[in-house]
Amino acid sequence: MKRLQITPTFVLGWVCVILVLGCRKDTKEEPLPSPRNSAQIVMNGEPWNKVLPNGVAVATRTSCGSCWAERLDPLYKDFFTLAMHRYYDFEDYKKYPFESITFGAIPLKVGEYVFEEGYRPACRPDTIPQAIFFTHEFDAGKDQYTVLPSEKQYFRVTKLDKSTGYIEGEFMMTFIRTRKGSTSTYPDTLRIQPSQFSAFIGANN
Repeated sequence: MKRLQITPTFVLGWVCVILVLGCRKDTKEEPLPSPRNSAQIVMNGEPWNKVLPNGVAVATRTSCGSCWAERLDPLYKDFFTLAMHRYYDFEDYKKYPFESITFGAIPLKVGEYVFEEGYRPACRPDTIPQAIFFTHEFDAGKDQYTVLPSEKQYFRVTKLDKSTGYIEGEFMMTFIRTRKGSTSTYPDTLRIQPSQFSAFIGANN
């Protein structure tokens, strides 16, 4: 029987194999970036984007822009608005959202922001961050909700590239109804659990 020869080269080879395997185990995969112009919203425990039991897909369209008043005052170039519209993903209904959230006067920089109760024009000298929730019936509005500031809330801009206008972030808040449609079946309170968005200023999806 041949005896295995332990040479320095043999030992060095095994050390390299062990090191490589060890490195593979500790290497963490980089998280995938958020899809462009997307929103993953969870409301009252249910995701916005899903397929209903009847097979109809429900999707979210995002739009993002700078404050409309930027052409009047350069100050407003430092703020943006973000809207997320939920709609049935088939031709007859695709252009009519049935729910939407709009954020206005958000500072155009990485950071965390909170909202007051009530809604004011999004572009104004004091540029107070704004948030409002609507329900719709085709092209008509039904319910209107405003933020409930006594419950935990945040709106975070986590990534920003001013050269491309790309923005990523996350948010969480509770809305209370301030106006009810005559045929509404919605509850008085809507809770948005931790949700995410990505968008390009001036781009729609």
